[in-house]
Amino acid sequence: MRKLLFSSLLLAFSSMFILTGCSDDDDDQPAPAAPKSLTQTVAGDARFSILVDALTRTGLDATLDAAGTYTVFAPTNEAFTALLGDLQLADLDALEAALTTAGLRDVLLYHVLGVTAKASDVSTGYYSTASVNSAGNNLSLYAAVGSNVVLNDVATVTQTDITASNGVAHVIDAVILPLSVHGLVALNSDYSSLGAALSLADGNLDEVLAGNAGRYTVFAPNNAAFDDIVAATPGVNNLAELVSALGTDGLAQVLLYHVVAGDVLAGDLSTGNVNTLAENMGTALTFFVNINSAGVSIIDNNADTDDATVTGTDVIGTNGALHFVNAVLLPQ
Repeated sequence: MRKLLFSSLLLAFSSMFILTGCSDDDDDQPAPAAPKSLTQTVAGDARFSILVDALTRTGLDATLDAAGTYTVFAPTNEAFTALLGDLQLADLDALEAALTTAGLRDVLLYHVLGVTAKASDVSTGYYSTASVNSAGNNLSLYAAVGSNVVLNDVATVTQTDITASNGVAHVIDAVILPLSVHGLVALNSDYSSLGAALSLADGNLDEVLAGNAGRYTVFAPNNAAFDDIVAATPGVNNLAELVSALGTDGLAQVLLYHVVAGDVLAGDLSTGNVNTLAENMGTALTFFVNINSAGVSIIDNNADTDDATVTGTDVIGTNGALHFVNAVLLPQ
């Protein structure tokens, strides 16, 4: 009995020793390193020395070092070198001089989203960046997701989900630059018919909407909308025949009927008539915007066509805004 009691006590003390020893070992384990900020993360990677220099010059190093939620599409040194070569500039000093420091900051902010978007969160479509145009509206970029993710048809994402304390970084192989409303709609294959029509119409409308001489809001019909108008036009079987039927001057009138002067965001719309850039005898032609609980629709001047539904809003370019509609609007 005494032997049994002694053995039990010995076992209990041994267990206590083992447990205490394990606890001490755990206490000796180093604490996990605190996650670094986005600025610290890219600064610690030699691939991004030019990006870090640019961030420092523009004060964005402090922004991306502070608390927040950001996504950074980080161009490598090779990406900046390629841009400098395309612009025939010697170095970052020359790029900053050409763009101004504020302009360089705008370009860098075009690579930043104000939310944390991991690779699994990104799908094909438009994304609002931290950069703004001259009207103060946040510029959009376009991501095409396939076997790779490609931004604005120029930059491929080569590494994803580099996590930081205030967001995530993805590596890209080219510097992306802000685009006009024409450039943004041209990237989207669902609107290729509109792009083709703009290039065929009188007035070089593709060049007008790509330039910075004016500011425009475009209500962009998708390919299905053009297919519908082709099907509804007697003797017309495709876009080329529709252009022939309308004439390039008539086509220009139809397309201008989808364009409003200035930057008109979704929040600026209200029920009522809106002047377009299409004219009749010097007077602006209007369409009617109807806003109700079902959404936003646009009623044109042709009684035989269906109302157009606004399917997407507030894609922002350097020279204006894009909204998307599911029908071609006819001025008469």
